[in-house]
Amino acid sequence: MNFLLARNLFGIASATALISVVLVAACSGTSDSGGQLAAAGRSSADVLPPTATATPPGNEFAIVGQPERFQLEDLSLVGIDDWINSTPLDLDQLADDNKVVLLDFWTYTCVNCVRTFPYLNAWHDAYADTGLVIIGIHSPEFEFEKSLANVQVAADRYDIEYPVALDSDKKTWDKYGNHFWPSKYLISASGEVVLRHFGECGYDEFDLAIRAALEKAGNDVTGIERVDVIGPDRSDSAHTITRELYGGYSNSYLSDGLYAGQDAYYAAPDTVVDYADDGTRRHGQFYLHGQWTNKESSLVSGQPSSGMQSHVAFDFFATSVNAVLSAPGETQQVVVEIDGAPVAVDQAGPDITWDSSGNSVLTVSDAMLYQIIELPEFGKHELRLKTNSEGLAFYTVTFGVNEFGP
Repeated sequence: MNFLLARNLFGIASATALISVVLVAACSGTSDSGGQLAAAGRSSADVLPPTATATPPGNEFAIVGQPERFQLEDLSLVGIDDWINSTPLDLDQLADDNKVVLLDFWTYTCVNCVRTFPYLNAWHDAYADTGLVIIGIHSPEFEFEKSLANVQVAADRYDIEYPVALDSDKKTWDKYGNHFWPSKYLISASGEVVLRHFGECGYDEFDLAIRAALEKAGNDVTGIERVDVIGPDRSDSAHTITRELYGGYSNSYLSDGLYAGQDAYYAAPDTVVDYADDGTRRHGQFYLHGQWTNKESSLVSGQPSSGMQSHVAFDFFATSVNAVLSAPGETQQVVVEIDGAPVAVDQAGPDITWDSSGNSVLTVSDAMLYQIIELPEFGKHELRLKTNSEGLAFYTVTFGVNEFGP
């Protein structure tokens, strides 16, 4: 799709953005399995159905259907660049060592992945000494997520102690035919995928499957209590949720894109535009003020006008707001406003602080997922991210409907 066609589709998006989205359980990705799925093989796994969570796939109206039974004769990891928390691991060797393996495909800016870490950490703590090996396969969405240093920072931030394999070119991701973050594959000690799951939830079923696989491998788990992580419940009043918004034009080429609410964005790619936000708002789109450049995977702030701040603004229905931002080579203070006022203490995510003037701010430097808003109850609000600096990169913003957390 070229930009002229994208611009013509702007009116379609304006209408469809008003419709409540279908909720599914995973961040969407792209994958070309390249014919790697075998017509037949030794691995056939049950699939836990996706469950309702906060982030839609590439098409906000698409329901993730049940895939075909998983059949892949060679489960080996390919194209792994580096390892965190481990020397290189080999699945055949782990099978020879009678290990049960849980492969978790993730990327560190995916909020759905972040929500699963407490469960993965708990399984590692509970079962690592009884034969379970969790391997986090880090398959990036954005270019900056290929950095070993960035992934290490994320692993430290989320207390990940199990092995992490860097699948920077997504070769293992493609081999397994993945489309969503996170995706989990439970491999028995005999080398068979016995269960796979896309997205969040299904934790009780997965815990039971882990225990069954360990017992089948001859391990005694009767003395180990079932893993029971106290996770957040969905807000009782949540009746819809805002779709994930992407700043970069690569996603606005898609028929379900058109995330920008102003026509000037679609004139041409990699273009510097001076925007004027007139207060128009359509659900599921963002609006710009000041100078911004639309790049392939992000929006980047330009030289601010004298005494003026640039901003990204949008309405949302949610309890939480998270954004992937960066300020390469420097640290920037981004002022955050909700409904035209500073974020209150009981509305603030863990990455919000307050300056001496009472402004609620994000300190942005490294490219990462910033947790901005955690509201005490579900509702509709407007959020503005304001900057008076050049070089702030806005990649994506995601929303949640849980009682607490991102």
